[in-house]
Amino acid sequence: AVVSTQSTGEKATSAAKKLVGDSYIEQGCGSLRTADNATRHLIEQRRLPQHGWSDLNIRRVLNEIALMDSNNFDGNVGAGEREGRVYSEIVRQRNFGLAHGMGRSGDIAANQPKVLKGCWFSSDVSCN
Repeated sequence: AVVSTQSTGEKATSAAKKLVGDSYIEQGCGSLRTADNATRHLIEQRRLPQHGWSDLNIRRVLNEIALMDSNNFDGNVGAGEREGRVYSEIVRQRNFGLAHGMGRSGDIAANQPKVLKGCWFSSDVSCN
């Protein structure tokens, strides 16, 4: 069997080009790369950008963080004391799916094994 070296994103891009056409998809991919670079810069530099992001890009990053939260994994139903259980879709959307509790053995700065946002939001990010 041949093992594909394409990432899931590359496979989706190839499939989309068959539906829409190369130029439109390349423009879209360029926009996604720009957003990815801004996110990478935020993480690497640990400071807010000089120029603010669009609401769309802010929501994108928050939604991607929520996808990495074990509370939001498909088929996962947690029952711990800090597990997020949200009945209302309006509340879930307002909080970007970030309902998992933070804190571990009383140390808010400790890495959170089940909740990525705890690691992101508790780390220092400079506004300068």
